[in-house]
Amino acid sequence: MSGSTTVIFMRAARVISMLFALQHRGRATAAELAELLEVSERTVRRDVEALGEAGVPIYTSQGRGGGIQLVDSFRARLTSLTVDELHVLFLAGQPHLAHRLGYGAPARTVRHKLLGALADGLDETADSLSGWFVHDPDPWDGNRIPHGELRRLASCIHRRREVEVTITGRTAVTTRPLGLVLKAGSWHLVWAGDDRIEVLGIDDLRATRITRRRFTPPQGFELAAFWNRYRPDVARERS
Repeated sequence: MSGSTTVIFMRAARVISMLFALQHRGRATAAELAELLEVSERTVRRDVEALGEAGVPIYTSQGRGGGIQLVDSFRARLTSLTVDELHVLFLAGQPHLAHRLGYGAPARTVRHKLLGALADGLDETADSLSGWFVHDPDPWDGNRIPHGELRRLASCIHRRREVEVTITGRTAVTTRPLGLVLKAGSWHLVWAGDDRIEVLGIDDLRATRITRRRFTPPQGFELAAFWNRYRPDVARERS
């Protein structure tokens, strides 16, 4: 990829981040966007001007309470997403992974909606990512988890249902599933035990049995924060 193409792509990615930041916040100052996007305020203002010239309904208001924002009609266009599409918003560019979790169709739909929300020219630039980057989540020897089991686990996580998990060569264990983690091609189930959070490798998952029992996740639990703490501990154990 040429240097000029790289610059164009980086700007497109930055503009997409700006649009969704404004969608989420409603309004933001140039300083706030500059800090979020890790660029200068001058760069933010140039991007806003370029978007306006390209037909995106974005404007800047002055004075107290002012800032950069999108007109309501454009915001409504960005929010016309179904529940499943919201779940896969950040999987839209990872079709293989979305398919594994049972979200292949909504991932394709939300991708089209995002591209349709961009100004002419930027949509082609954003879509070019799939031309030079592919995320294949499966190991070289193939996906060993039976078809549909990841989807069943994902469903239990969303519905807060206890599920019995059977790993090849091990006794079945009933879990309160909190989340799934894909680490270097290997899948892990994070679940709530009686007195602590557990992690179970599920690459050799043989079967699941969904129960009728519901559960409440531990108060304040966040999957990403937990994994960031858990990962260094495992690395130290292996060293």
